[in-house]
Amino acid sequence: MNVKIVDNKYLNALLLLMLFSAMVHMLILFVFAVISKDVYVLNYFNILDIELLYPNVFNSALGNGVSVFCVVILYLVILKYNRHEP
Repeated sequence: MNVKIVDNKYLNALLLLMLFSAMVHMLILFVFAVISKDVYVLNYFNILDIELLYPNVFNSALGNGVSVFCVVILYLVILKYNRHEP
């Protein structure tokens, strides 16, 4: 595997570990959401554990909508500012 995020090999390995862990975490949450039929598990604010700071603020239909909106905005910002050379 030759995935290079940064030039420093130690930092690159750490970032790849974090990315892999996040992907496994999301896969587990998706499977759990399907099994439990609970879409609130996939709420971005719950994934970030923001409820530790603001309990039950985002656990509603409106909270899920705001969560999806924030994820889309973050994705678009990253897409716009990420300079990827083909």
